[in-house]
Amino acid sequence: MKTMKILLLTASLAMTQAFASGGAATYPNDAFQIDLNDKISLQNGAKYFINYCSGCHSLKYQRYNRAFRDLQIDPEIGAKNLIFTGAKDVEQMHTAMSGAEGLKWFGQTPPDLSLTARAKSGAYIYNYLRGFYRDDSRPLGFNNSVFAGASMPNPLWELQGVQKPVYHEEKVCEMVEGQEKCETHSSLVGFEAITPGTLNKEEYDKVAYDITNFLSYVSDPSALDRMRMGPWVLAFLAFLTVIFYLLKKEYWRDIH
Repeated sequence: MKTMKILLLTASLAMTQAFASGGAATYPNDAFQIDLNDKISLQNGAKYFINYCSGCHSLKYQRYNRAFRDLQIDPEIGAKNLIFTGAKDVEQMHTAMSGAEGLKWFGQTPPDLSLTARAKSGAYIYNYLRGFYRDDSRPLGFNNSVFAGASMPNPLWELQGVQKPVYHEEKVCEMVEGQEKCETHSSLVGFEAITPGTLNKEEYDKVAYDITNFLSYVSDPSALDRMRMGPWVLAFLAFLTVIFYLLKKEYWRDIH
């Protein structure tokens, strides 16, 4: 069990770093630690994903009934509150929006998010959900500090509110052919609220964490089964080791 948790933690911290033109890491850039034992977090993450994200993004490798079972959600409650496409609980978690509609409205088809946590890490998703800011130069009025030029608006703006970026400017000078040349580099250091949301920062960060935790589960649902089976497998191997050791002593007793 301990080994499994260490492996999961190591994988979740292996975040793909995005760099700005000045070479500085993106903001926010906080670590994320998955917790598949926190069923409340996973249930909340499923709720927020279905209500705010599934209108555009699918989870085509995940089935509703599998999620209900793993997250300990009553099937009747899950079917009533988490299935809005008319699908049966044995079906995959597809979005009701077609690819053609997504291409028309957003300029590209919103991607399926089943394996995003494995492809880009939980830390990437966690920071991405917290990195939206107002940008009137973008077609939909939003940009993202983790993924610059993102086509989507902030789906959670009612919860988070609308924010603007805060930059730190630094003048850097160097001697070039006997002359001093200076350049001003600006780096994003934070956000400032324009319009408050229904949640404060700590509450919204918890929402972002829960969604990320849920997507991390979706990217590898069998991890829960491995975590349950792990201690029993190790106990069996330990028992087998004792048996083999005793057999070895018995076989070699007459030789010595």
